[in-house]
Amino acid sequence: MLAKRIPTYSLVRWTIQLLFLALFVIFFVRTAYGVSPTGGDLFFRFDPLVLLITCIALRGVLSAALLALVLLALTLVFGRFFCGFICPLGTAIDLFDSLLRRPRTRATRLQYLKYGVLLLLVAAAAFGSTFIAWFDPLAIAERVLALVFHPTGTRIAALFGVTRIQRYSELVIALASFAAILGLGFIAPRFWCRNVCPLGGIFALFSRISLFKFTFAAECRDCSLCERVCPTGAIDSARRRIDSGECIACLACRYRCPGRSVSYRVATKPAAFDSGRREALITLGAALVLAPLAAKLTRPGQNPELIRPPGALPESDFLGACIRCERCMKSCPTNGLQPSVFETGLNGIWTPRLVPRAGPCERNCNLCGRVCPTGALRRLSLEEKTFAKIGNSVIDQTRCIAWTENRVCLICDEACQYNAIDSFSKVVDGINLLRPYVNECYCVGCGVCEFRCPVKGAAAIRVFAHGEDRRRSGSYKTGGTLLRRECGDTPEEDVPSGFIQE
Repeated sequence: MLAKRIPTYSLVRWTIQLLFLALFVIFFVRTAYGVSPTGGDLFFRFDPLVLLITCIALRGVLSAALLALVLLALTLVFGRFFCGFICPLGTAIDLFDSLLRRPRTRATRLQYLKYGVLLLLVAAAAFGSTFIAWFDPLAIAERVLALVFHPTGTRIAALFGVTRIQRYSELVIALASFAAILGLGFIAPRFWCRNVCPLGGIFALFSRISLFKFTFAAECRDCSLCERVCPTGAIDSARRRIDSGECIACLACRYRCPGRSVSYRVATKPAAFDSGRREALITLGAALVLAPLAAKLTRPGQNPELIRPPGALPESDFLGACIRCERCMKSCPTNGLQPSVFETGLNGIWTPRLVPRAGPCERNCNLCGRVCPTGALRRLSLEEKTFAKIGNSVIDQTRCIAWTENRVCLICDEACQYNAIDSFSKVVDGINLLRPYVNECYCVGCGVCEFRCPVKGAAAIRVFAHGEDRRRSGSYKTGGTLLRRECGDTPEEDVPSGFIQE
């Protein structure tokens, strides 16, 4: 039996979609230590949702994402083509929907939910909280690649000795949220794109006034085939209407129509925003009420063990700018950057934190700031990074074998990249022993000492966030930091500060 022939238009569209998906994956793979990150965040630079929410949250202009204005201008001309041809999450949804082979469903009032989600994100950002990580399709796609597919790939590659295994502390929530998005396809094709995606909502608003639109010709045969094949429920064949805000230019209606009654042509008349007044009021009201409530409930508390990467903005700005794409974690050569779960509350989920026991922050690496698409992590030179203090190391005397067991162990001193650990002599039972201590004037909290500590379980020397220096702008290399590094190396007391004691 001959295989069913794939229509030419469908083959062309799938080819374009898969090429953009492959490009997205290539950029992801190249986000690695030793590879130039130039251009790797190109997709995010064209993301209008990232531009909008980040600018509101930071109360400033995100210059790196101004290319999004170009995409919006193209949308004003050609319509909502990004969703139909470029979006990597949309392509993944199409692939999953094609496996389900479910019949097309007509549009419902739920398609206006995405405008409520968009308003919720805008209002929440204005109140100091961002939930863009849960809804931006590019951030979702990048996060799934980073937390799910990347570690799986390294496990397979490690079997052949190609690379080391990358492990992340959070996989379940990322995988479950992605599975839920795909699972919505059981309800209707492209359910997420047509009803929930706020980025799709932005493109839908601009597409309603686009120059080119799909419209009906006069010779329509009333077969309603176009309506049945439309994946987003944009067509009402009985009323001879195609909602350009919902149309993703998939070409199905144009080429499946037996009489070629659907054409793509210049149509300057804006599409009607046919929303029921009741549904619109409920959606808008719920968004405005939920935004300040969510911002208040998700406001994080202080966590002394939360170590942000070098160059991280002050916490409130950082949470507003970080889109949880996990590019910084993917690029970290030591696997020390891990996703937060609930260490910073619900608002901080998936944000990067340094876990020194998993891997330290290498002195000669500044890649996390260079790959960050929103500036949540500042781009620091290697010299500037040595002055960006992210915490302080503290020795636990109750666990340190040099202190509790009177044994010779100065591994933390030998491993320190900043000469922040020294030792002083103490006579025990007639034997002169060296005891390590931390000089906070030199310590930047890189965590190499904690990583290399030979004590099993929790290390005897740990990094805490106290003393961190996080700035929105300006140099970390100031007169004050230089002066602190000129302080004495030798403790004046028998037991210097910076200890957890019995």
